[in-house]
Amino acid sequence: MNYYKRHIGDYAAATRHLSMLEHGAYNLMMDTYYTTEKPLPVDVKDVFRKVGARTKEECVAVEEIGRASCRERV
Repeated sequence: MNYYKRHIGDYAAATRHLSMLEHGAYNLMMDTYYTTEKPLPVDVKDVFRKVGARTKEECVAVEEIGRASCRERV
């Protein structure tokens, strides 16, 4: 998929609590999901590689976004 709608108001309302780093992690994870049209890998280390998370802080942000999305599905 090369395009998806992003409703800025809805996004802001749902993600206002995220840090700037978490916003970046979230958007890179969503971009990866939409461009591959497949779920993100189960192994978090594979997710780190796919989204370019290299520093400890970036990896923590990716992990937190992953945990948050899992909590929302339950």
